[in-house]
Amino acid sequence: MDFDDDGVLVPPAGVTTVFVQAWGAGGGGAVGGSAITGAGGGAGGFAWCVLPVQPGTPVAVDVGAGGAGGAGVSNGSPGTPTAVDNNLGGVVSAGGGGGASLLLGGGGGEGVCPGQGTVRMGADGGMGNPPPGAPGQGGRPAVDGVVQPAPPGAGEGGDGGGDTDAPGSAGGDGYVVIWW
Repeated sequence: MDFDDDGVLVPPAGVTTVFVQAWGAGGGGAVGGSAITGAGGGAGGFAWCVLPVQPGTPVAVDVGAGGAGGAGVSNGSPGTPTAVDNNLGGVVSAGGGGGASLLLGGGGGEGVCPGQGTVRMGADGGMGNPPPGAPGQGGRPAVDGVVQPAPPGAGEGGDGGGDTDAPGSAGGDGYVVIWW
C-alpha cells in the first residue's frame, strides 16, 4: 500500500508486523540575486523499517510536504518529515531536506527506525555560483527503496534559481510504502 498523502492503515487480523519505506520531503532551492545563482535544497532522508503493529489499531501516516522555493533574493524552505506511527510507541521517521541558503546547499534529511531497519541520508543540495554559473541542483536522486522506487520527484531537493527573476524550485513531497 502506498501513500502520496496523509492517511491511515488499519492492520487486518493476523498482521503483527509491517515493513515501511518512508521518504522525507525535499527542501526548496534558493535565489541568490544578480551577483550569484541560488543553491539547491537537500533531499529528504529515507528509512526502511520493520514496525510492530496490532490488528485493528490504526497506523497513522504523515507524508512530508516539499519546502517552497525562494523568490526574489531569499532562502528555500525546509521540507517536512514523513512519519509512520504505529500508536504503540514506535515511529518511523524520514527527515525533510534542508532549504537552501543563498549560496549554501541544503543538507540532506536523515531517517530513524524504532528498531530493526536501515536508514540513509538524503543527498545535499548543490552550491550556488557567481554568474554566469548554473544554479545549484537540488539533492537527488531520491534514495532507492527495497520494494519500488519513489515516484518521480518524491523526496528530491528543489533547484536553485538563476537570478531574482527565476525563483528556486520547490522540493518534492515525501512518500510511504507499507507492506506485509
